[in-house]
Amino acid sequence: MSYTKEPIIIDNPSKELLEVVKNLKERKRSQLEKLRNMKPEDFSCRIILK
Repeated sequence: MSYTKEPIIIDNPSKELLEVVKNLKERKRSQLEKLRNMKPEDFSCRIILK
């Protein structure tokens, strides 16, 4: 799969697809929030440990 800046438009998405996209957005938001709340030393330690 490649990255493009052009949006993908889906006409009449199913409820399942809408739910999947909603869950992905929520997960991304929560992951970003975790990163924002991390202290710099925690972040560097986690990177080294992985």
